[in-house]
Amino acid sequence: MYLIFVLIFTVVVLLMDLYFFRSIKYVSRNLKPRAQQIIKISYWSITAFVFLFLLVAASYFITKTPPPKFARTYLMGFILIVTVCKIIGSVFLLLFDLFRAILFIINKSIYRKVEPSASKSAISRAEFLKKAALITAAIPFGTMIYGVLKSAFDYTIHRIDLEISNLPTSFKGLKIVQLSDIHTGSFMTDSPLQEVVDIVNKENPDLIFFTGDLVNEISEEAIPFISVLSQLKAKHGIFSILGNHDYGDYFYAQEDKIGKAHNYDLMKKIHQKMGWNLLLNDSSIIQKGEDKLAILGVENWGDKGRFPKYGDIDKAKENCSPTDIKLLLSHDPSHWEAKVLPTHSDIAITFSGHTHGMQFGIEIPGFKWSPSQYIYDQWAGLYRKNKQQIYVNRGIGFLGYPGRVGILPEISVFTLA
Repeated sequence: MYLIFVLIFTVVVLLMDLYFFRSIKYVSRNLKPRAQQIIKISYWSITAFVFLFLLVAASYFITKTPPPKFARTYLMGFILIVTVCKIIGSVFLLLFDLFRAILFIINKSIYRKVEPSASKSAISRAEFLKKAALITAAIPFGTMIYGVLKSAFDYTIHRIDLEISNLPTSFKGLKIVQLSDIHTGSFMTDSPLQEVVDIVNKENPDLIFFTGDLVNEISEEAIPFISVLSQLKAKHGIFSILGNHDYGDYFYAQEDKIGKAHNYDLMKKIHQKMGWNLLLNDSSIIQKGEDKLAILGVENWGDKGRFPKYGDIDKAKENCSPTDIKLLLSHDPSHWEAKVLPTHSDIAITFSGHTHGMQFGIEIPGFKWSPSQYIYDQWAGLYRKNKQQIYVNRGIGFLGYPGRVGILPEISVFTLA
């Protein structure tokens, strides 16, 4: 599967590079021949590097060997940034070619004669589009590089007063911190996560919820970070669940039952070593006097794409009573509308993650936008429907693109009311 992806990606990138290079040649046409040669060599050297990198990366996946972390995170991220910018620039080149084609048809038409001055003006506008291809590619390139260097670790606290119907007085004021999507496989050192731990512990929470995706592909990625993440403290404990990336499904072949079983067992041991209570379609009861707060945790259940459906809410509720206030941890927010709302009206709120807010978007007072909203109806923040609620955490880590633009990494702090 990976080799097929590499082949298709290689063909697409090569065709796009040939197309985009036309704009490079046009803009540099008045430079000295030596300068033009340097630009040409530099451009195609980057393309050659991309192809070579993909071939080397393919060898790691074939042999089931984890690739070097820096290459997996930042070299792949650089390739992604360059590819996205070329796609954006190529759109303007396409507009340029369409414009020229329309001009050609008009000028050759027997029904209309275009004045030379008008034709030159139109061509001038078309040439502007060609130059704009480079400008529109350069702007997102600079923005995305800034997102890598500055915003990737710009941890932001979101404070939410969470109203829950019929919440016993003994639980009002309870402070919960939610973390999600750490993706330890993308961290070069534990310094950023130490900062997260310090921020969380300073909040002195009663409970900490982790809503899945501890790793990128395999459980071994989390081992170097056990020490720092085990420093997280909460009065009533830390409760965690698994996300779609925590099962090894993106590394081990579908038929590799042994590899997946190893990954699953190791993941459970890692949560245990960190002192996290991993809920696998299970629940835990927090009790104050006669009052009970049920924390339910389900395995991953996704309603988009090929994400697995391991979650079982009914099983998680087996040890709960009908009168318990129920808080659900479910990694994928699509689970909420697909299963929670229709058949589990006794669940007061669902805590999710998964979307990362696409790590790209705009968030200003009164306005929130991300490409993620075209995939998920609930993608960042608090949502209410039918007297039930879901909160979607924007995630701590990153995946694919090693940065953040507009949608910053989040630490959620809830106060129950």
